[in-house]
Amino acid sequence: MTGSRDPRELLVVAIDGFAQRLRLVGPDDWRRPTPCAEWDVSALVNHVVGAAVRYQLLLHGASTEQVEATRTVDHLGDDAMGSFGTTADGMLACFAEDGALERITHHVTGDRTGRELLSMRILDLGVHAWDLARAIGADETLDADVVAFLLDSTADLDLGPQQRAFAPADGDVPADASPKDRLLHRLGRHPHLPEEVR
Repeated sequence: MTGSRDPRELLVVAIDGFAQRLRLVGPDDWRRPTPCAEWDVSALVNHVVGAAVRYQLLLHGASTEQVEATRTVDHLGDDAMGSFGTTADGMLACFAEDGALERITHHVTGDRTGRELLSMRILDLGVHAWDLARAIGADETLDADVVAFLLDSTADLDLGPQQRAFAPADGDVPADASPKDRLLHRLGRHPHLPEEVR
């Protein structure tokens, strides 16, 4: 049951899920399109790695301006996997600090507690793991506990200006859809259309 698990454990699971797909990215994959219309694989991975940097800054009291300045930085360098691992470890350490989940941070969407940031990171890593898998033709399975947590935590999620990135997909979700597919549909993806990236 996800209710008995510390969400920080689910963050570790979500990080591992993204890392599994990232290890499969080959030299010819970086310019492939993704379900995020504005991003190819390189831009998507750079966003995820950069977000780990941003959340460390947020948890340590950075201003919105300081955090937003990182969005134009190349966070991958010559070793995307190494950069992902280093920044993920740093983010986990920040969330493990005493009082981290109760801190008030200055996110671009408005002031957020550390606990809200934690849910947002699990969301970002979970859905972008699927995006990356879809882009490179990898296994699209998502951890069941992460899916259950996100179905609950995204029911009334308000992401402000970033809400458009996770707006529900057009049409109705199939009645027999799995929990994963219901989540993805809620977040603007079309998991039942294997031929379409978007």
